[in-house]
Amino acid sequence: MNWSQLQRAWPFLTGARVVRVERSENTTWLLRCPAGGFALRRYRDGYSNVRSIRAELGFMRLAAAAIGAAIPEVFSTSSDDEILMASDGTYVLFSLIEGIEATHEDMVRIAPQLGEVTATLHACVQESRQLDDWEPDSRWTWDLSAFEGSTPRWGAWQLGVAKDDEHLLDCLGAAYEEMHRRLGTASRDTQSFGLIHADLRAANLLLVDSNLVGIIDFDDCGLGWFVYDAVTALSFYEARPESLALIEGWMTGYKRILDLDMTMLKLVPSLVIYRRLLLTAWLHSHPHASVSGLSRSTFGYDTERLASRYLEAPEDIEYMLS
Repeated sequence: MNWSQLQRAWPFLTGARVVRVERSENTTWLLRCPAGGFALRRYRDGYSNVRSIRAELGFMRLAAAAIGAAIPEVFSTSSDDEILMASDGTYVLFSLIEGIEATHEDMVRIAPQLGEVTATLHACVQESRQLDDWEPDSRWTWDLSAFEGSTPRWGAWQLGVAKDDEHLLDCLGAAYEEMHRRLGTASRDTQSFGLIHADLRAANLLLVDSNLVGIIDFDDCGLGWFVYDAVTALSFYEARPESLALIEGWMTGYKRILDLDMTMLKLVPSLVIYRRLLLTAWLHSHPHASVSGLSRSTFGYDTERLASRYLEAPEDIEYMLS
């Protein structure tokens, strides 16, 4: 952290107390000073470029205007730019939303509220179709392209499976092929596919008195199926007994605002496999990352169980998660 450059960019940070917190892709510091509380993010080199960061910030402004939960505000530098290109990296300064990070145990209780908030955001996306500082090709698309090419988004999922575990590789390979076939023909009309948060897991949700008050970390936002936002709320815990209740609660809240097409509901099991394979790759490419409550030793076994049930009934989320 080049503190002198940061102070010139945001003079009101002078004298701030700084605490580093670990995030999955970028480095974040919590700062407290007389001017208030702030979150300073340094974007990981190669993960985002300035164009994609501006698109992320544009989506955050849309979300802040649309939903009832708080979204971090961005503070411009002394040169009136939201992004600081410092000698040691790219920084953005956000307001600090006060609240307690949700746990997986909180998720079933807040799922209807999260579904309603998510639907409100999706409705705004569907209605506006115009976003400041956002261009369709400036953000990722959460579709099959995440697995393709010489550099898959989070790496090859196969690398997250032991080479000698042929049964697991075969099972996940079969699930991948079924998922690939179904997502490859899934609708991308404006009622099904659009701009999404893409990472609504517990770590990115803030609570006060057990109520959802804030959503953070929009750095994975991009185009995707709207129901994928529901699936990301299960992240790392898809095999837990309460996962079905979480999905059902999310859908209950969502349907207070928007309809859920049956075709999209049938796509949810495929998106669970999609997410689970992405996370398999992510855990391999982030060997030192800590995820609260996650057992890496059982993750592969749980993934195999989910994949086996998916192959038996690829449109039945109740059977898959029960």
